[in-house]
Amino acid sequence: MAVETGPARASTAQRVVSLWYFVVVIASLGVLAPLPFVHAAIRLRRALVLLYVVIYSSASCGLIYLLAVGETEGDVGAVMAVSWFFGTILLIAVSCVHLALLRKQILYPQRTVWVESGMHCGLFSIDIAGFGQVGRSSDVFVQVRRMLFGLLADAFETSGIAWNACLKRDTGDGMIVVVPPHFPKFRLLLPLLSQLAAELAKYNVVTEPALRIRVRVAIHAGEVTLDEYGVTGRPKVLLARLLDSRVLRDALTEAPDGSPVVVLVSDRFHEDVQDQGGPGLDTMSYRQVLVHEKETEVLAWLHVPTPVIRVLP
Repeated sequence: MAVETGPARASTAQRVVSLWYFVVVIASLGVLAPLPFVHAAIRLRRALVLLYVVIYSSASCGLIYLLAVGETEGDVGAVMAVSWFFGTILLIAVSCVHLALLRKQILYPQRTVWVESGMHCGLFSIDIAGFGQVGRSSDVFVQVRRMLFGLLADAFETSGIAWNACLKRDTGDGMIVVVPPHFPKFRLLLPLLSQLAAELAKYNVVTEPALRIRVRVAIHAGEVTLDEYGVTGRPKVLLARLLDSRVLRDALTEAPDGSPVVVLVSDRFHEDVQDQGGPGLDTMSYRQVLVHEKETEVLAWLHVPTPVIRVLP
């Protein structure tokens, strides 16, 4: 099953470099307008963009002709000069609009994630504590979500899990992430959790109280089931029970202010992944707890990552 995810993330450097599209068009007064369209056609591999190349090449040649005739004396030359002037403005304006659309498609392409029902995938769920507390405006919600999801994406990438390859579902005050099976599942623990905790801790130190972020995290793995509405099945239900459990909520309440993340790992994930060992995996920092939530009563493993903040001299 092919699932369309959100747009890919582009770096600041990529966004700046891509502005050459507009610089070329404006600096050449439209004469070199076909050049960025050729580049866009190669990057996007779409035959339709080649039509733009033909259209703007013809328009560019037309402007060159008008400019040549406009340099002659007489009424015809004056008319051609005026036509060239307004034609150039029109060409620059229209081509920049088209290039802006093409540039967006190049910088932020939609990613297609292939996930089939029955695949054994890693499951990661995160929830912002106190997200709906009184006094938080809609603007604060937007800022908090944007910051958390950005840090989460960086943590996944740092841990060797391609963020764009994951299937993500927004839950309003958090997110569920389904990790394709070809990524080692221990990477959901290391260094992802310590990276996320460290970045959130640094963020909380410098931001105002209303924007500070503390989160609960649940981690599980299992065979996913997909329907027309997304991911479903027993593994997802257990993931939700772990995330919403009183054990995890109490752990966050009791954790020091400097520890912005608490984690609950399913017993199956602990047995299948953590007990197998791995470079840097610290199983001693996880303690076994009993989760009793709704109809679910299972064992799980609680962990409070210690954020390691590097202070530059």
